[in-house]
Amino acid sequence: MYSPPDPHRSPAIRRAAQVLAGGLCLAAAVAVWALITGSFDETSVRVLLTGFAAAVCTVAGLAGAMAVRRGGATRLVGRATIALSELALALMLALIWIPDAGDGEVALRALGVTTALMLAGAHASLLLSRARRCDANAVRRLRKAAIACATAGGLLSSGVFAVSEGSVDSAVWRALGVLVVLALLATLLIPLARKIAQQLPRSKRGTQLPHGA
Repeated sequence: MYSPPDPHRSPAIRRAAQVLAGGLCLAAAVAVWALITGSFDETSVRVLLTGFAAAVCTVAGLAGAMAVRRGGATRLVGRATIALSELALALMLALIWIPDAGDGEVALRALGVTTALMLAGAHASLLLSRARRCDANAVRRLRKAAIACATAGGLLSSGVFAVSEGSVDSAVWRALGVLVVLALLATLLIPLARKIAQQLPRSKRGTQLPHGA
């Protein structure tokens, strides 16, 4: 799980970076053209949304690719994230360019489920790919907590998209908000805990939590 990353540059990561750059340039070009000409028709909106969708899904795929370079369960998380990002992009493109094809509600629900799981997978992939052998117990616990909260939030969100009919109970949104806040807090505390642990004597890094964590 904590094996060092492959030193060789991954062609998949390089291609994903190229797609990301292309999507961002495409979106920027459309926006600039619309501002210059004052014309922003339906096709321009679709092109802009396409560039944005490609950028978001490519970033998630890049996170998964970083995890794939590790071994064990981390590689499985990375592969799942890449697959979800590809599926999410396909659904987005279908909804953008073929909005009347098939059952629109089913496609929107599928996109919601896929996007929620993709974001949770990208978050887990990033944290797992940056794990170090020398991490103190506090850092590892924070990483596990962040992944657990983000994954729970992703599963809850996907469940809402999959089965909700009409309005969703406010308790569900409150629970989701709590999970998101806890995931963000634990994620932001990881580098701080790692920095504090580096100042501790080596003998205490594996057992002592940073003060206030």
